[in-house]
Amino acid sequence: MTIREIIKYKDIDTYRRLQKICRKKKVELGDRVERLMQHDSYRRQGRRIRQVKWG
Repeated sequence: MTIREIIKYKDIDTYRRLQKICRKKKVELGDRVERLMQHDSYRRQGRRIRQVKWG
């Protein structure tokens, strides 16, 4: 048995709280995906590539 299974059977409230904490949250973008991926949405800053259009 794993720790997850033990907590699930012994203490269901703690298990549900941990599941709620660990759930992946949806990333909200400030712009449409199509606009973020355009060829002029990125610029070079030194060696790095930075995203310009964001919101």
